[in-house]
Amino acid sequence: MSESWAKRLLLVAAAWNVLGGASALIDPAQHFAQLYTASLSLTDPLQLFFYRCTWINVVAWGVAYGLAAFLPASRQAVLAAGAAGKFVYFLACAALFASGTGTAVLLAAGVFDLLLAALFVLALATGRPAGAAARHADRG
Repeated sequence: MSESWAKRLLLVAAAWNVLGGASALIDPAQHFAQLYTASLSLTDPLQLFFYRCTWINVVAWGVAYGLAAFLPASRQAVLAAGAAGKFVYFLACAALFASGTGTAVLLAAGVFDLLLAALFVLALATGRPAGAAARHADRG
């Protein structure tokens, strides 16, 4: 995968994570209505804490993807960890969907993350080593 495609891929992943996380934090009721057949009790401080922390983490990963798009030396680590996380997230979405608690929209989000994970692996497998990418980026 070329340098420009890896950058675009990371920018798509950044937007996906930041928009998804931010929308879940801004409107939890809509989030639950679209993705699940049940809801947490966000009046419970512990449930609210874990809900917020989960989506803050998703936004933070989006920022990491965005940074990796512009800092090639960080890409291998971010792509590897991101691929693993997105793959496991897909498994969690599929399990929740199979249980009847997740909706088709949740499953679709999981499938999109699985696609991103596969593209991350492709970028890792076909990309230049981080040092070479960084030297190329420094040249302009």
